[in-house]
Amino acid sequence: MASANTSAENEIPEENNETFQNIMRYIMSLKDSPISILLIRHPPVRTSIEASNQRQVPLHSGAKAMLVYQKNTDRFTLIVLPAHLSCDHKKIASILGISQSKLRMATEEEVRKITGCIPGAVPPFGALFPQPIKTLIDEKMSQSTSHPTPLTFNPGVKLFSTNDTEWPNDLANVILPEFIDHNRNDCINFNIGLRTISCSIPFNDYLRILGENNYFICDISK
Repeated sequence: MASANTSAENEIPEENNETFQNIMRYIMSLKDSPISILLIRHPPVRTSIEASNQRQVPLHSGAKAMLVYQKNTDRFTLIVLPAHLSCDHKKIASILGISQSKLRMATEEEVRKITGCIPGAVPPFGALFPQPIKTLIDEKMSQSTSHPTPLTFNPGVKLFSTNDTEWPNDLANVILPEFIDHNRNDCINFNIGLRTISCSIPFNDYLRILGENNYFICDISK
C-alpha cells in the first residue's frame, strides 16, 4: 500500500482556468489577421519530456517558460527557451543589469501569484499574466520549431473543443481558427496555462500575441 507521502506527491494540484481564458480572449480579439493555433487536451504533464511525448513533437520545439526573481525587489521576469536547453543565470543577470547573486528562480507560490498557473502549466506570455511582466526569449527559439501536433493522437489525447469546460463562457459562440497547414514546420509547442492543454502555434504568431514591446530576444541558454 502506498504511503501517505507518496500519495501526496502524486496528487495533482488544483488549477485555475483564468490565465488560459484570458489568453484565449486576447487571441480571439485579434481580428485583422487570425492567429493559427492548434489546441489539444492530454493527460496532465509537468516536464518538457512528458509534454513532448503527449504532443508527439520534438523536444526542442517545446517553449519552456520559467520565472526568475531579482532578490530584494518586486521584479520578476519570464524566461522562454527551447525545452532541451537550460537557462544560463549568468547571461540572464547580465541582461537584467544585476549580479548573478541577485537572481534566483521563483518559488511555486510566486509562480502562482504572478502567472496564475502551477509549475508545468506556465505559458510563454509574460504580458498576459494577472501581473504582467517582461519576457526574455532565447535567440535559439526561432530555430527550434517543428511541425504542429499530428492529428493521429496518442491514447488520451484529443482536440480541444470550445464546448470543454475550460473555455470562457463569454466566448461560447466564438469559433476557434482552423489550423489549415499541418505540414508547416515553424511551430513552437507549449502548455497554455493548464497542465492538460497544449497548443501548437507558428513562432511569428506567438510574437504577435506577445506584442513587440513586451519581449526581448537574446542569448540566455546553455
